[in-house]
Amino acid sequence: MSFFIENKALFKLQPREGNGLRKCQLGAIWALKSHFTTSSNHIASLISMPTGSGKTALMMATCFELNLQKILIVVPSKILRKQIAEQFRTLQVLKNSNCLQSEIEELKVYEVTKRQKTREQWELILNEYDVIVAHPNSISPYYKDIEPVPVDLIDAVLVDEAHHEPAETWRKLNDFYSDLKRVFFTATPFRRDRKRMKAKLIYHYSIDRALEDNIMREVNFVCEQAGIQNTNEALMKSALEVFQRERELNPNASILIRTDRIEDSVILTQLYNENGFNVDYIHSKRSANINSQLVTKVKNNQLDGLVCVGIASEGLDIPNLKVAVLHATPRSIPYTIQFLGRISRQPDYQEGNATLIANKDEVKGEVYKLYKSDETWGKLIPQLIDEQMQRARHYKSSQAKEADFQMPELNVFFSALIYETANNFEFKNVGEINAKDPFEILRIEQQNDDSPLIIVTAYHKPLDWANGEIHIEDFLDVHLLYHHSDSNLLFELTTSEQALASFKKDLIVSDLKRLPHSRLYKTLSQFRQSDYIMVGMKNAVSQGASQPSYKTVIGSGVQASVRASEGRVFSTGHALLKLGLKKTWGIATKNGRVWAMKRGTSEEFKNWCDSLVNLIEDGPVITNLPGLSFLASSEPINNIVELPIAIIPNDLFFRAYSTIIHVNDIDPIRNCIPEIIPLNLDINNNQLQCQLKINEFKCELVMNLTEDKIWSLITDNEIRVRADKSENDIIEKSLEEILNEYYPSLIMPSGSVIEGRNKITPNTTIENLPTSIWKVKDWTGCNIRAERYEEAPVAGNVPVINKTIELINPDFEINSDVLILDDGSHEIADLIWFQQNTKQVHFIHCKASHGENPGRRKADCDILFTQAMRSIHWISSVSLIDRLKERIQGNSELIQTSQATWDTLAENFKINNWSYNIILPQPGFDIQQVSNRDRINNNIYELAIPMYERILGSMAQLEIWGS
Repeated sequence: MSFFIENKALFKLQPREGNGLRKCQLGAIWALKSHFTTSSNHIASLISMPTGSGKTALMMATCFELNLQKILIVVPSKILRKQIAEQFRTLQVLKNSNCLQSEIEELKVYEVTKRQKTREQWELILNEYDVIVAHPNSISPYYKDIEPVPVDLIDAVLVDEAHHEPAETWRKLNDFYSDLKRVFFTATPFRRDRKRMKAKLIYHYSIDRALEDNIMREVNFVCEQAGIQNTNEALMKSALEVFQRERELNPNASILIRTDRIEDSVILTQLYNENGFNVDYIHSKRSANINSQLVTKVKNNQLDGLVCVGIASEGLDIPNLKVAVLHATPRSIPYTIQFLGRISRQPDYQEGNATLIANKDEVKGEVYKLYKSDETWGKLIPQLIDEQMQRARHYKSSQAKEADFQMPELNVFFSALIYETANNFEFKNVGEINAKDPFEILRIEQQNDDSPLIIVTAYHKPLDWANGEIHIEDFLDVHLLYHHSDSNLLFELTTSEQALASFKKDLIVSDLKRLPHSRLYKTLSQFRQSDYIMVGMKNAVSQGASQPSYKTVIGSGVQASVRASEGRVFSTGHALLKLGLKKTWGIATKNGRVWAMKRGTSEEFKNWCDSLVNLIEDGPVITNLPGLSFLASSEPINNIVELPIAIIPNDLFFRAYSTIIHVNDIDPIRNCIPEIIPLNLDINNNQLQCQLKINEFKCELVMNLTEDKIWSLITDNEIRVRADKSENDIIEKSLEEILNEYYPSLIMPSGSVIEGRNKITPNTTIENLPTSIWKVKDWTGCNIRAERYEEAPVAGNVPVINKTIELINPDFEINSDVLILDDGSHEIADLIWFQQNTKQVHFIHCKASHGENPGRRKADCDILFTQAMRSIHWISSVSLIDRLKERIQGNSELIQTSQATWDTLAENFKINNWSYNIILPQPGFDIQQVSNRDRINNNIYELAIPMYERILGSMAQLEIWGS
């Protein structure tokens, strides 16, 4: 007779004395008994309870209450297998709760450590043992050389950590035992990769309730911001500090250190032990006995803790764990909750909350909200669980992976990125490519070489509108890639850029060039200028806060609403035109996209692309769209003929995102806009040589328009960029990739701007600079060859910055104005003057003369004009005051200004109440000479025109002070 049947009378579900089972364990038992009175065994039952709430005791009680005889228990790791086997053998947890008499004999449990080949072997085992504990790799029918435990020899299957069930080995087990009672136990009622779990949720005990019932304790989050590389040392130091403090409060506290690679576990163990810890590592490659012995040592405080690898942490029963460190941050909510369960139990002999230490800078995916929030995790985790419960489900709506699934006929929205390709372009590895997780390629189709290549991918995504049940759906995305070989043009249509990126590099190994604006404009050449229904204009000139980076005008006849003066600053960003009742097309210049307001099959998409080829290949080159010629024009270029005045990194990228730049072993650099300084133009090799500066780091940067990759970094250092805009919009790439995707702007002496292979020429209506910008100043007593500020300058030998302060003193109100000396690395300006009575902010850039006497030397303006254009970033900037506060705490200082005056101004500063002025003191300028437009070879006047245009376009004023 079965142990559980024979000893049923000795088991009390609700004993009169002692603690008994927890109410969540009783609730789950009652739910199970109720479920099996009305339901068949076809769908497994699912019990969801947080880690530490007593799932093992619940499994034991289930065996008694459901009158089970022979039971198979499936677990995800060898460590857990040994642990469960030992716990079932003694049934000590039931004895401790007074549910079972202590004198009861031990239960015979068989731990499966090797595969069985025959039914006869299982018959012998089950004649002697009532409980079998196994890992799927030892018993799953998925493996051809295994004899699974025969269905007729057992009457129930219990699955611990059941979120693994959708994995193929587990799924085969579930299907194989579909006629038996199957009970799944898990801490998270949804799988971490969101594949469907083939089970019915019959009981869910929330983390929120477990916290209220003191089964779990809250988790304090210690946030490290250690960048994105080489973070082990920083996390270890933080762990050491936390653990030493924890040991003072709880001498038996232990630590759990998580990584995701076996080789890293060895490295981390050595690192921690070298710094005062006593830890060891566990993982699947170590023997079950060693792993078990190490767990026991931690329980007995013979070790401070363990370094675990991935799944090895699941099911660990070490109640004294109090601190956890994530050296590899899980990207899913389910795994995070599983891991936190190891430290969030509430033993009677410990005080205080648990502590988790992690690197916030490495956070990605759905856990982004958790790590970036200021709320306590005790509140956030239950909230996120509830969100998941409302959004996921266990039954997928599509059966796209089934062999008999019929792919629906394509009816795609016509939208294509257009690239130029090399003459020998071809798709590689067709039929062999694999998508990177979490995407999966389902179908690859191509009728012939001249047809679009169609690739369908799957992605398991929650249904946002679902409520109540746990819903999940296989989302399908389609990708059409059509290469028109005669024109060397590639058309790319995708319903998911992320899914396409998961396999695109394996399919297209050659570099692609974006279609130049002038060729892109030709796709709309058949439309009349009266047909515009939307025009988007991108800021091609003024990189600052005072002008929007983008303007959109919508409505009929919108071109009439676009002012001709917009051409100073804006070029075409996108446009939508309508021709007749049925034809509406649009373009976007950012990536070279064309779209049509229509849907169709792949063959119809091909025909549409062919019509675009005809438009692109035929007709003259155009530099702007019809009717919008007053906007900045664009033309393709293959070389640069003169050295740029300045190079401005892409403002839309570096200001729209929160960025971290990581240069090898240098501390992470946050929210810094790299400086690109043009140094030399090698016309023969078509190379523009520049210097890249990121704070104190410098390296060489080369631009070459004849290369497929325009920008190249010349350095042995790996430079990575992580940019966060939101939890779903995170970019992590090399800086070189960023520069080639988000092109910097080259400001040319002619006033044009070069972005990538496009030369954008603003519609400059001002050829003569107004005489009001030129100011003659008295530089008597100034050493015009010296620039830097001196505390006590020698009379008659005053540097330019000191003399400039003297020049503004007559208009300086000592009790209300603010003057800041900001001369130094990454300065806003040498002097920033807040003039209260006129409500003006003056950015003053001072430069020393290259000669003893004033003249019109080009060297006197090169750096000066570049700095003036960089000041545009700070015009009407919401960050100006905060940046100055930070600078004043460093090396910058208040001049002729009290701290109280500055504090009052900073507190009450409102951007819109102030106007802005850029002042350029250069005593080396002879104003009579440099302001004369008709003077031969007046380089300074010519270079001042694009600078003035940019400053005027940013809604600021300009003054040039000379002699």
